Amino acid sequence: MIHYQPSDDGTAKRITLDEIYLLDTGAQMAEGTTDITRTVHFGTPTEHEVRAYTRVLQGHVALADAVFPAGTPHKDPSR
Repeated sequence: MIHYQPSDDGTAKRITLDEIYLLDTGAQMAEGTTDITRTVHFGTPTEHEVRAYTRVLQGHVALADAVFPAGTPHKDPSR
C-alpha cells in the first residue's frame, strides 16, 4: 500500500520473508523534491512476482530509451 502509516491498534502490517516490500520515500526542500522508491524481497519471490517486477523494469527501460519527436506535449514540472 502506497503511503502506508502503521497504527498502534494491532493492525500494523509486518514485513515478512514471503512478500514484496515497497519503500516509497522522499522529501520536499526549498531547492526541489526527491522521490525514492525501492522494491525488495527478503525471501524468495514467486515466479509471478519475478515476472511482474521484470515487466515493470522493462517498461522503465523502454521509456528511458524512447525518443519523442520535437513538439511532443509535456507537463512543465516548474508549473
